Amino acid sequence: MSESTPELTNAAMQIRKRGYTILDGVIPATAIDEVRETVADALARNRERAAAEQEAIRKLGHRVGVEGVDGMRGVINETQIFASHVASDRLMSVVEHFFGPWARVSCTDCVVNHPGCGRGYWHADWPYNQTNASHIPAPYPDVLLHLSTIWMLTDFRDENGGTLLVPGSHRSGVNPSDGMEDVIDRDGPHPDEVHAEGTAGSVLFYDSRLWHAVAPNRANEPRVALIVRYAP
Repeated sequence: MSESTPELTNAAMQIRKRGYTILDGVIPATAIDEVRETVADALARNRERAAAEQEAIRKLGHRVGVEGVDGMRGVINETQIFASHVASDRLMSVVEHFFGPWARVSCTDCVVNHPGCGRGYWHADWPYNQTNASHIPAPYPDVLLHLSTIWMLTDFRDENGGTLLVPGSHRSGVNPSDGMEDVIDRDGPHPDEVHAEGTAGSVLFYDSRLWHAVAPNRANEPRVALIVRYAP
């Protein structure tokens, strides 16, 4: 297990209390441009295959994808340029705090939110998303089984679609992905929503139960990100 540091203590406290934290400068400024361009190129080369995979997933009943957003699963199979960062001591210290020393990376996807992209629906990530074929039925126990991260390969701002979050929602035992239509508009604004904002190279680290959604990109440039998840 990694030794405790002020950053680790604060990150763990924020994840427990509000469901998320942001670690600044995980990918150094000297490396971020190359990582972003390499990941974006990998997605561009595989856009048709990735779109076909998303369509196949939709046919199984899982709501995935937003108009104006390109995504690809398993980007690490195309490039390993980010591998040293996702398994860095700084990141793994947070993961190991919750899951112990045998945690592993369970997902490496990439997403590009193009200018004018639509708004996504409120949901939690696997295994809590109720539209996934395999999931824990809601209401589920107050237990953290997965950690999610969104890597900011460009700056995240309100204007360009910094991910929408509902602080504290991870402790509710339910999420709007399915079965809450009479309680919440899963496609509309939430009164407590906030944008995740940070500079390129920073990482949004959150409890996979946290309600979140794609935000519209009102800027003139694409917003590029990695999605990496960690499991015990």
